[in-house]
Amino acid sequence: MTSQSSFRHYARIVQHFTFTRAPEVLALQASPLLGIFLGGFSLERWGVIRPGILLLGSLALTAHIFVFNDWAGYDSDLHDTRRADLVSARQGISRRDVAGAAIVLLILANIAFAVLGILPILLGCAIAALGFLYSSSAGFGKGRPVMGSLNHLFGGVLHFLLGYSLVHTLDANGLMLSLFFGLVFAGGHLNQEVRDYESDFHNGIRTSAVVFGRQRVFLASLCTFTVAYAIPAILAALGILPGLLLWSPVLWLLHVAWSLRVLQRGLGFETAVWMQRRYRLLFALIGLAMLVR
Repeated sequence: MTSQSSFRHYARIVQHFTFTRAPEVLALQASPLLGIFLGGFSLERWGVIRPGILLLGSLALTAHIFVFNDWAGYDSDLHDTRRADLVSARQGISRRDVAGAAIVLLILANIAFAVLGILPILLGCAIAALGFLYSSSAGFGKGRPVMGSLNHLFGGVLHFLLGYSLVHTLDANGLMLSLFFGLVFAGGHLNQEVRDYESDFHNGIRTSAVVFGRQRVFLASLCTFTVAYAIPAILAALGILPGLLLWSPVLWLLHVAWSLRVLQRGLGFETAVWMQRRYRLLFALIGLAMLVR
């Protein structure tokens, strides 16, 4: 392979993963970004270099987890009719190429975290380990009921703390805030399992939705989100978060109303995606409210 053809090949790999994964990767950076601000970030004290390096590392780490998941599902994703045309195998990207991209991203993330100190490295390694278990472990991965959601719970907690610990020592407030993000991650994952029920069932992936049924898992998602909505209201009542978040139960009522509508329409891919867009909007509003001084 000539140098020009090699460049084109690697450019196609970057273009493919940017197109398929960039929106999710970027959206998930809200967690460490809010961690930085809720930890007490000020431009005068911290500047932009260290937070910028951390966010670059977080971007690389999150992208690594998605790309590694693509590597683990390289063959099974071909049987997902909704994704088959976009998977790496259909784009002339080999499984070895996917593995190489995942390794490069993990190295870049670790370099960024190494610049910042030992704690970011430890948190980053823990998040990467959860990603490895989720995608490739038979006992602790996405093919084991409940375990996938627990994985996202702990991953969401650690991802927030990655930003929070950059500007603040770990404390009870930080842990309570991180639990909110972990619950949002876990509730979203349960909704995702409802969304992907058909492809997971045909691929023999024993997610919670496949084992327990879509309706039970959707209701479990609603219960998980309910606890998440309660945390900002409690912290606002304690004066830890802005008083505006005392109104977060109103958003919860809207979430419940939309959930009832989904149950009436019937659970499936389209309704799960419809619900996903709406609860993401609600939690985006809560995240913005957290920044109110």
